[in-house]
Amino acid sequence: MCLLVVSSPNSTPRKKDLECASCNNPHGFGYAVIAGNKIITGKGMSAKKVIKEFLAVRKQYPDSYAMYHARFATHGVKNDDNCHPFKIGNSDLSYLAHNGILPVHIEPNDKRSDTRIFADDILPSMGGITALDNPNLYGMIEGWASGSKIAVFTLDPNAQYDCYIINEDLGHWDNAGNWWSNDSYKPSKWGNFFQKYDDSLDLSEGWALDEGMCYTCGEVMSNEISPYYCDYCGACYDCSMVKDDGCLCWSPERDNMARHKLEIGKYDGQYDFGF
Repeated sequence: MCLLVVSSPNSTPRKKDLECASCNNPHGFGYAVIAGNKIITGKGMSAKKVIKEFLAVRKQYPDSYAMYHARFATHGVKNDDNCHPFKIGNSDLSYLAHNGILPVHIEPNDKRSDTRIFADDILPSMGGITALDNPNLYGMIEGWASGSKIAVFTLDPNAQYDCYIINEDLGHWDNAGNWWSNDSYKPSKWGNFFQKYDDSLDLSEGWALDEGMCYTCGEVMSNEISPYYCDYCGACYDCSMVKDDGCLCWSPERDNMARHKLEIGKYDGQYDFGF
């Protein structure tokens, strides 16, 4: 899932939107604000503390770009080190944050997230921040990160711009000048068998996925395609791990166990809700 918001100069997200985004994406928080000749960053596991700090810094430096990120972990451990944003190639001049799942190979003993590996290793190997000013390389990155959104802030004198949003069209701008990577900053409305609901996730027995947004990549999906996995990025709607690469929700073993427990002749043997 994750939520990434980029604020244009003289724009600031509402506190309640940041709080809602952080509740929906609770695995770490961080921000970056361009402040003159430096980029001020902060991160931590306490949403209350990081939001308060971000808004204070933003109030002091309102005339530049700012970003806030709330993490929903899909790869890497849940700690401060894997909170966005990340330095690009260990440079204090450039930072990035990301929403989605990147096709990054992670070694078994590597505790970094996919985004951190992209910032540490992959983008620097392509030439660093200057790769974003090369139309061919930029297009390659957009295609490689298809379904993902990446925000980059830089003060590198070799860069043409101080803010880049890769796959910007997959998010949306609000009327206040803030770009949001998805809708998880908005309050959810839920229901049950007897009431209508208009959210897109199903996390418990008796719920069904209605047409809505995949909270991992932001794509709009339909339950006619797949009610349990995003057909675009492969993320499981239950645990957000990628199908066949970490998701254990629908394994044949657990499916057989659920079939035995439920003893329902018409039970859909392809899926198991884990009860």
